[in-house]
Amino acid sequence: MAKPPQPRQKQKQTALKPTTSQIPTPFIKAPPTLEPLLEQLDPAQVYITHIDRHPPDHKKQIFLIPVCLNAAIALLLLWRIYAAVPTYWAILQTLLGYTSSATVDVINTTRREQIWVIVQRTGMFALDFLLFRFIGVWPLTFFLERPCNPVLWRWQLGGFEKEEVVVRVSRGWGVEELMKGVKQGEENAFFKTRILPAIEAQFMRQKTGYLMMDRSWDLDFQVMLDAHTLVKQQKLGVKDVDKFVLATMEGVGWIAWQWETDSDVIEDRRKKIVLFKELLTKMGKEGLFFKWMEIVEDERDGDGGFSVEGQKKVAERVQKEFEKEGIDFEELSGSIGGLEELPAEGQ
Repeated sequence: MAKPPQPRQKQKQTALKPTTSQIPTPFIKAPPTLEPLLEQLDPAQVYITHIDRHPPDHKKQIFLIPVCLNAAIALLLLWRIYAAVPTYWAILQTLLGYTSSATVDVINTTRREQIWVIVQRTGMFALDFLLFRFIGVWPLTFFLERPCNPVLWRWQLGGFEKEEVVVRVSRGWGVEELMKGVKQGEENAFFKTRILPAIEAQFMRQKTGYLMMDRSWDLDFQVMLDAHTLVKQQKLGVKDVDKFVLATMEGVGWIAWQWETDSDVIEDRRKKIVLFKELLTKMGKEGLFFKWMEIVEDERDGDGGFSVEGQKKVAERVQKEFEKEGIDFEELSGSIGGLEELPAEGQ
């Protein structure tokens, strides 16, 4: 069970009166609803929070890949240790002046044979160093890193949930690069090259939270657990942390940018549907649009939403109907940015 989140020790900040004019676009003063979560964050880092709503089964399939990979690497490393210990022990005995299986008879061996022994052992040392130094850290951090790691995160989370709080933290850069200097906020190079690509719409749709780690962003598994604990304690709402970029600013404190709200999503979806209808009308296939809407309504759940199975049925039925008219639905919908997210009831 996850432990109650403990606030991070706050850094001393200059007591300046915050003013809205100080905050660079598109950030604003962080809303009070985020305060319980902000207490868990490092003021020197930049964070991205959102809710991963991919189906639990999909998250499970994605997560099992690194589990199996790291388990296989761990077994390989354990086997290598088991196989190499006798050899290294024999070499150590030789270095200490004792005769062992690794001792080379310099009298009865040729110079060429002695050089070959040196080459073999040097190669073994080098390969083992590379194996444990660069590959060995993968299973080590995956299974044993503290205060939290991917396995512990999943274990304490209780598996795979429909809505999971994902917290990304800047890697190799932070507030110092984003908020210091003449250009801040959206004018800053780090904003354009690190933040905007990380919240790009297609990237957000395609990737589960676990797959969002890269050279610019890491996952803060402990904060993710803390966020879920706060949600269960009703100190934080799930929607309160959806699609935020968080940073600190001297004299202001925590600032936030919510790059997309529910109303933005609805409006964007509405525009896509209108454009989709216009494209079909120009092609003389307006009837397909109404057929698409009919299929969507047929497969809708009682609560107005869609199950994973329902979404699959919609995709299969729509594809068949469009193929009858000689139109590739995926290609057509892709030309307007995709219709992966089905319209909610009443839209």
